[in-house]
Amino acid sequence: MKNKTWLIAIAFGLSVVSAACTPQQIVWFLDITEPTRHELNNEELHRLRICESTDNYRAVSPSGTYRGAYQFNQPTWDGVANRHYPWLIGSDPVDVEPWWQDAMARALWSERGAQPWPVCGKRV
Repeated sequence: MKNKTWLIAIAFGLSVVSAACTPQQIVWFLDITEPTRHELNNEELHRLRICESTDNYRAVSPSGTYRGAYQFNQPTWDGVANRHYPWLIGSDPVDVEPWWQDAMARALWSERGAQPWPVCGKRV
């Protein structure tokens, strides 16, 4: 059952990605995100996102410090981007496509587990 859910999630994700991407871009995205894709499944990402931002990829904390669905601050975002997706360095998380925000959250989780999300990480 878990594999079926995963395949459905992948198919859905590909349909969303394919709306704005070429087949080559989709293959590139899948290749580049493969090393950390297993870190959190879609359900776990959803629980983290609900807790952090009420599932809002454009969420901004009241102070403006924490941004996007996973409430990255800019230094953390840039550090993860530097190690995994350098073209995202300097990008404001709220302006980055949801699939890249998800990839960044998975990459950070691969490095530090729940630690960057001291409350919401426990709900994953």
